[in-house]
Amino acid sequence: MLARLLDVTPQYVRKLTDQGILSRAVDDAGVELRGRYSLLAVRDYCRYIRSKMRAGESSGQADWEASRNKRMAAEAEMSDLRVKQYKGQLHNARDVEFVMTNIMTFFKQRALAFPSRVARLCVGKNFRQILEILTHEIELLLRELSGYNPTDFTKQDADYLESEGVELNGEHGGSDDEQSSR
Repeated sequence: MLARLLDVTPQYVRKLTDQGILSRAVDDAGVELRGRYSLLAVRDYCRYIRSKMRAGESSGQADWEASRNKRMAAEAEMSDLRVKQYKGQLHNARDVEFVMTNIMTFFKQRALAFPSRVARLCVGKNFRQILEILTHEIELLLRELSGYNPTDFTKQDADYLESEGVELNGEHGGSDDEQSSR
């Protein structure tokens, strides 16, 4: 009878009773009457449904807050990255590739020219003098390779954009549209 009143199955009523949500009616001696419920069971069922609804609402609220916090964290991270890029502490991968390619190309040219340049200097010299000349020239070559300067990335990027006809408008590295046009 209670199942029909609550519009649920008898098995669901038994399940709620087993969980302690609904309580059976009792006789004068305090013994539970199997299959019988007092009108207070309807009140208990209503409270149970309300608590489930509140839990669902708070879960929805928690999901919304979690999504909001995640979005705010992503925005904060993007702001940090923009600041680092502006300060020259973070570079676009394309810019790094461009500058490093230029450095390596220059180094390759210098390294390939090394034998012909040094051979002329070594003509008629003794072993010790040849060793000093070779050591000095190799140190110069390596010093050029090790001369990392973060501003080179910004300067090379600006030079490249200008050669492509893109105006920088005084901004650091151009706008996103300008950089994506490369």
